[in-house]
Amino acid sequence: EDHKDLPRPVGQREISGWDPKRRPCCTIKDFRIDLEGLPRSEWNKSAALVFAAEYLKRHQGHQGENLTLEYVSEAWLTHVLALKTRYKVKQLDELDRKERKARNRRRQRKHELYSRRLQTAHEYKDIKDRAVFIVESLGQDGMSSDESDHKGHRGEATYYILDKDWHSKQITAWL
Repeated sequence: EDHKDLPRPVGQREISGWDPKRRPCCTIKDFRIDLEGLPRSEWNKSAALVFAAEYLKRHQGHQGENLTLEYVSEAWLTHVLALKTRYKVKQLDELDRKERKARNRRRQRKHELYSRRLQTAHEYKDIKDRAVFIVESLGQDGMSSDESDHKGHRGEATYYILDKDWHSKQITAWL
């Protein structure tokens, strides 16, 4: 699998053989992070210090900022979360990646629907309190996750409302 956009991962055997009291986990020339373990593992904290020292050496004062080793290390450790997510996604097979994308699209549609309904509820003065209460009670997870169909519609999404027995008819009509 192609991981050119990620730092080289370190293996568990090397992590186990490394003594953090004796030396840093890696050098800038052999920079590696722990993509399998916790984002703030001892290895990643050591790698963050290696990264921060090199960053400060190359960039100190370039942006008119006076950055500290601690600040850059923390920023790197936060970035490790995103790197771990990209690494895990790249480990998935094609079917898993498609399912993950579909799940993310579904979650995004639910979020957008929740936001629109909440905004609309705030606009109706006569029923505002009750409407806002109902939408907030349902929450994002209480919104429909209607499936889209792009086939046969010139590439435009067509959403179908799925009528399920367990849906409240009163709330569905109200929304």
